[in-house]
Amino acid sequence: MKIRILWYGLITLLFIIGFTQTCAALTYSGGGEWKNSTEINIKDNSRQDLTNYQIPVVLNNSNFDFSKAQNAGQDIRFTSGDRQLQHWVEEWDVQSGRAKIWVRVPYIASGEATRITMHYGNPLATDISSGASTFQFFDDFSGNNLAFGNWEQFTTGGGQISVVSGTLRLIVPDYHPADISRIKSSDDFPINSMFVVKRKKVTTGTDSRGPVIVQGFVDSRNEDRSNMLISTELERETKVNWILKNSTADVSRTTADLTDLNVAEDTWYTTGVAWYLEDELGKVAFFKDGARDNKMDLTTTERTNNLNLINVKAYLLARTYPDVSDNTGYAAFDYAYVRKFVSGEPTVTVGRVTGAAAQESTNDTPEPAKINVTVPGGVINAVRIFDTTTYDASSLEELNASGFNLIMVRTNEENIWSLERFVKNAHENGIQVYAMITRDAGNSTSMMDTAQQVADYNNKSLARFDGMNIALNPCSEDPNEACEDNLALLESLRASSGGLPIAVDVPVSYDRSALQEVSDEVEFFILLTYNEQGEHLNNTATIIDSISAKMGEVRGAGENALIGIAVDEDYMTDTQVQDLIEGLQDYYSQDTAFMGTAIVVYEDYREYSQVTPSTDENRAIPAFTVLIAISMLLGAVYILKKKNK
Repeated sequence: MKIRILWYGLITLLFIIGFTQTCAALTYSGGGEWKNSTEINIKDNSRQDLTNYQIPVVLNNSNFDFSKAQNAGQDIRFTSGDRQLQHWVEEWDVQSGRAKIWVRVPYIASGEATRITMHYGNPLATDISSGASTFQFFDDFSGNNLAFGNWEQFTTGGGQISVVSGTLRLIVPDYHPADISRIKSSDDFPINSMFVVKRKKVTTGTDSRGPVIVQGFVDSRNEDRSNMLISTELERETKVNWILKNSTADVSRTTADLTDLNVAEDTWYTTGVAWYLEDELGKVAFFKDGARDNKMDLTTTERTNNLNLINVKAYLLARTYPDVSDNTGYAAFDYAYVRKFVSGEPTVTVGRVTGAAAQESTNDTPEPAKINVTVPGGVINAVRIFDTTTYDASSLEELNASGFNLIMVRTNEENIWSLERFVKNAHENGIQVYAMITRDAGNSTSMMDTAQQVADYNNKSLARFDGMNIALNPCSEDPNEACEDNLALLESLRASSGGLPIAVDVPVSYDRSALQEVSDEVEFFILLTYNEQGEHLNNTATIIDSISAKMGEVRGAGENALIGIAVDEDYMTDTQVQDLIEGLQDYYSQDTAFMGTAIVVYEDYREYSQVTPSTDENRAIPAFTVLIAISMLLGAVYILKKKNK
């Protein structure tokens, strides 16, 4: 008895480039209307295009009337054209007349001016400030423990780590040279990142120096071999120095005392460590309370880049001094975030109030491609993501609100653990995640290695993948050989996967009779109606005719299938896409094998479908040759529950 759960309601947009939330302006309003708006002008100074860049909007009594907004800025909204932008209120002090708000701007053109609009003056609006949606990484230490998936923690000696009332404490309670409390982020971050924390030092011992606080980035592979760290020491944080170490050998550089923070005991302040590329060299910069301390500017290497320019982790540590005096205490942290950073950051100017909320042009910002359709109820649809860097919790929430319930994400041995927070956020939004495994190394062995890594990850992580996705080898010149190769590979993958469900993409050229040969090894098929040679079907009747034989084989094997269709803004309007989806749903409404449709934007499919043909020399198991990058396409597919055999 085959049991199939088909539920799915609505699809309103498809992300190609993971810009910020794409939606009608001023959503999540709580009702009411916005009475006022102010232009925010942004000027690029970096001589490069910036995407999803976080800019600070600083308000004061001279550029903003605080009496016209809610008392904590709950009604603040930012838009670019008809898109609402993500923001986070770092500070809002009506008494002093000062506020600081971070806004994630989709696109700032090199050397150009960009305009966004700030809206306010709605007493009914609810607060939507979100650090997690605005930054690459954010933690406000809510709850009583470190958030799962955010940090790795380590202590020695008497070191302790605690979270109390929204504050993280790295504690060194004993005077012993080995006392250390340390955390580092689970996620990796590229160069041109800045790690910011709001912190304070509290001394509990007789030694007024209190503990040493260390902040910065460490190599994701080996923190002791490569790092960029700032150390603050002594009473009132009067000694500040860099600790830099490269990856070539035991080469380190501990600079002399360079500056003085002069912060009193038990006083909150912010510090930021920036790691960026300029003139082809890695450099570091230090910020206190948002202001750059130029005395701390350093080039990390003199002749070449030996420090890790690709993957680093955010890092915090509290420790005692080596002289074993009673310098006990703790470093407290109110929040931590990682944002993008470039040398020559954009200039942000708050314009004059314009009265009623103004509609603005999107000429400054390229629109992300999207498909505005409403999918009939009872069909399954989802999205594949090749690169997750611009998909935050808000993007996933928006996908879920649009009806998506599965994401297939490109996965390899190097990026599995960096996807953990993404998978966790997807699950929290009711979206399952399949690991999309490609043959990057040119042979099937690499795919099986990745499958084993996925299985190992699932045994250790609470944010588990829900399945795996691969592409069948078309081998149209020899279908029998193709079937044998695919069956061997699928059997090996199933043995390596830890029992995960497997979904396979079926190329246009794949022989229909071969489907039954591999059906026992897969949970469902995705029948593609497009290829990388430029052929794509966009008519309901033509698609039905093209896959009828394959659907018959799927039906005969007692399996399920989605229909993969490609859309293109140049040849398909929203109305045409709507008609196509509805036509397929109507035709297959009584077909037990039909699961729904899978949409891909064709231009991006072509971009990621560049294939290096395999040769006899590199075919450990000959398979997955011509259309391997089908597994890299951006599109849509999903299954909630498959049949019970």
